[in-house]
Amino acid sequence: MTCRIATLFVLVATAIAAPRLYGQETDVERRLLMMENEIELLRSQLSAVKSVGPTYQEAGYGIPAQEAGMVINTNAGFPPCPPAGPVYPTVKVSGFFHLDTDWFDQNQANLDTVGDIQNSDGFRRARLAAKGKVADNVSYIMEYDFAISQARFVDVWLQFEEVAMLGTVRIGRWRQPFGMDELTSVREIPFLERSLIFSMAPFRQTGIGFFNNNEAEDMTWAASVIRYPSDSFGNVGGDNGGYGFVGRYTILPFYQDDGERLLHLGADYYFVDPAMNEAGFASQPEIQIVDSAGNIPTILSSVPPFINTGTVPTNNISSYRLEAAAAWGRLYVQSEAQWLQLDQIGGTNETIEGAYIQFRYVLTGEKLPYDRKTGVFKTITPFHDVKPCYGGIGAWEATARWSYADFNGAWLGNPATHPGRQLNDLTLGMNWYVNKFTKFQFNYIHAMLNDPTIGESNANIFAARCQLQF
Repeated sequence: MTCRIATLFVLVATAIAAPRLYGQETDVERRLLMMENEIELLRSQLSAVKSVGPTYQEAGYGIPAQEAGMVINTNAGFPPCPPAGPVYPTVKVSGFFHLDTDWFDQNQANLDTVGDIQNSDGFRRARLAAKGKVADNVSYIMEYDFAISQARFVDVWLQFEEVAMLGTVRIGRWRQPFGMDELTSVREIPFLERSLIFSMAPFRQTGIGFFNNNEAEDMTWAASVIRYPSDSFGNVGGDNGGYGFVGRYTILPFYQDDGERLLHLGADYYFVDPAMNEAGFASQPEIQIVDSAGNIPTILSSVPPFINTGTVPTNNISSYRLEAAAAWGRLYVQSEAQWLQLDQIGGTNETIEGAYIQFRYVLTGEKLPYDRKTGVFKTITPFHDVKPCYGGIGAWEATARWSYADFNGAWLGNPATHPGRQLNDLTLGMNWYVNKFTKFQFNYIHAMLNDPTIGESNANIFAARCQLQF
């Protein structure tokens, strides 16, 4: 009887507790199901974020996204923002100076022809420039020279880049596209001065022009319309003419081993109708310590012109030039020839001409780069800078140049004072590149002058330069 009562009690208790246990089991299952759904949702959102990452990586923004300046959230419908662009305008300051010294040794005939030239030293150039951009495709430069008693413009221009059909369009005052020697920066020329035919080039003028190159970078072309002649501040006055055209075209028919061996050819042309209907051409013997500007007195006197047409009445001027240059290992050769015709008012058309050839050999084995977009040689960077701790010797370069110019003619200006003359210069030089920013140059110049009245004379010139740039 007792066993039956106990069994009945257990059965009743189980019947009463069963609904409660069953309800608890159902609630646990429901909660587990909710958690599984939440985990699945998080997984899908994480996959969406990962799918966005490679897109930004391919676009150049990089991974992880935080390093690219992007903000990630779990909403894949709103992609992260790209990094901010550059802030305009931008400004970069640069500058350089040339400190020169020279010694003259003239024979008596040369003293009678050009006078007694004094030995001197001084700052040939001292320039500061600010350059940069005001937009993605608009850049500028403002460069001034302080080497004489008043500041003057050097390059002052703005340019628009990537212009359809034209390439780069420039407005202002700059070196016109004429001559390989002229378009080589004075920071990078292998001699203290450019060749004799430099005096026949339009060089820096105020105007508007463009320049471009083909996709293969084996052809360049440039042209500009200018006011002529402009003064040291880019200004032009006069209502009789004052306009001109300048153009240059170069090809690179042979180019191997990243410029170790190359052949450069070029042709240049300009035509000008000078303001005030007058023009003149003159040149020193490839040495000049002080530029004269605005008839301002200076302690140092300029080297007098050895060849000079004087100022002559002129209807127009036309000139063309041929260029050739080559590189073979560490030997570099460059040559140009130019012919210029002046249409004299009330007189005959007269032609002046000139040419040069120069050789460069890098003794320490560095390469002289060639700029395929501008068609000129650049500058040497030493393998080993001169440093006390490393004992480097820098880079050494030997140079030689012969140049010639004939300015003789029936000039209507003042023949007694400006007979034209003919000049041959032979220059030997050595360049020492201490580092990328410091250079010393040494030149010996033997000038052979022929005056139609006095006859032949010569002068020996020894000159040196210290250059620093930044």
